[in-house]
Amino acid sequence: MSVYDTILPDRPIRISKTGIWPGIFHYLFGLMFLALAGFIGFWQAPGIVNDWLISQDPVTVEDALITDGECMTRQAVFVDCSGHVAYEIKGKTIERDIELMFLDFGSGDYLVDVVRSSSRPERVTLSLGLDMLWNRILTGLAFVAGIAAIGVGLLVSGARADRNRKLASRPSKLTALPVPVTAVNKVVGGKYIQFQYGQNSKNRPLLTMSRFKKSQEPFWLEADGTYALADLPEQAKLPILLDADLERLDLPAIERAAIKAKLEALFAAPDAVAPSGPTA
Repeated sequence: MSVYDTILPDRPIRISKTGIWPGIFHYLFGLMFLALAGFIGFWQAPGIVNDWLISQDPVTVEDALITDGECMTRQAVFVDCSGHVAYEIKGKTIERDIELMFLDFGSGDYLVDVVRSSSRPERVTLSLGLDMLWNRILTGLAFVAGIAAIGVGLLVSGARADRNRKLASRPSKLTALPVPVTAVNKVVGGKYIQFQYGQNSKNRPLLTMSRFKKSQEPFWLEADGTYALADLPEQAKLPILLDADLERLDLPAIERAAIKAKLEALFAAPDAVAPSGPTA
């Protein structure tokens, strides 16, 4: 039995303020990331498909003209190349703008030729695009998958946030527990308190944040701000961080005062035990 089990009244209690952002914000950002992933796929896929088809029957265009050709390296490894090519086939001039994106740990200029499809002369690319074809495919897939995964993660976290807000806002039996605070981040009009509420299967800390007004503080259990008091609603996995005045609990002022008195007496006792945060 925990020393905190007798702190709260033995009846269902509602949490009026959770400090958790509504899920709608997660949904909006999640959809933005999914849209970005779709845009990158829409941007890169046609060029990759075009070059894949050219690679089946490539022909070098000896008299082609390349203008405005340039390659830019970003973050040391991501390379964007572009250029305008023009050539003639049976007296007809064909012009195309070509854009390539790939991963390259080297540096320097690239020597390129213009390459077209033998069966479809209007299909054209640069030899660099064919040389880096699998690189481009894997880079594009990694970009799209990574950004889409962030989007899906935000949608899932939004649903989790809404569920936790719903569980906290209805009366239920609360379990008081100490949680280790890992960071305090000040923002306009308030602050975000980051705290650990458990560990995952790989023994890595599970972290979440709770928003407080500028004038509010968490209910600190230690003077150095290492541990704070939280309440875990029934059926919930995420505890709600409490404020110093316990105003997040939907209780009469007299009961809040009684809870604070119990906590003060608990840690003022000579044999008081330091708080111990969640380990699972």
